Amino acid sequence: MKTLYLFRHCKSDWSADFQRDFDRPLNERGRDDAPMMCDILKSLISPAETHVSVSPAVRTRQTIEPLLKNWSAERKALIDWNENLYESGLNAYLDVIRKTPDSADSLLIVGHNPSIQDTTEFLVSGHRLDELVYVATGTILCLTLGIRNWKQTNADHAIIRWMLTPRIVKKIKSL
Repeated sequence: MKTLYLFRHCKSDWSADFQRDFDRPLNERGRDDAPMMCDILKSLISPAETHVSVSPAVRTRQTIEPLLKNWSAERKALIDWNENLYESGLNAYLDVIRKTPDSADSLLIVGHNPSIQDTTEFLVSGHRLDELVYVATGTILCLTLGIRNWKQTNADHAIIRWMLTPRIVKKIKSL
């Protein structure tokens, strides 16, 4: 069994001054949500046992920054800043998953929609379905894959164990 965490970047700033979409930063809500969502990941993943692949876009870097804050320089150097996770789609995400070292029991991908949603739907159902799962900004999905090595990743190999959005986490914290 392998565990896949898919983390869509937090809310970005469409009003910011940027030359390319790649350079679009988080907005105020995104900057507030990122540490809260990263705190959840901190309690779940082991930096030593989790392979991390991140789109190098500004908003994904800013989203994952709170998680990496206390990681060693050596561990940070192992992060796969993968350009194929930016505006590339399902096949690129599957390629990243399948190339994950088998020594990693879990994989964290920090990326974008619609790729995260398409990847989730394909792994769970074998199809790209219109919003089987709606992946809002800042959402973390945890999927269990019934495989022994990452190369085996394919359609119908996953179940969604849980999904958290910033809105849900805020409601839980307010209880």
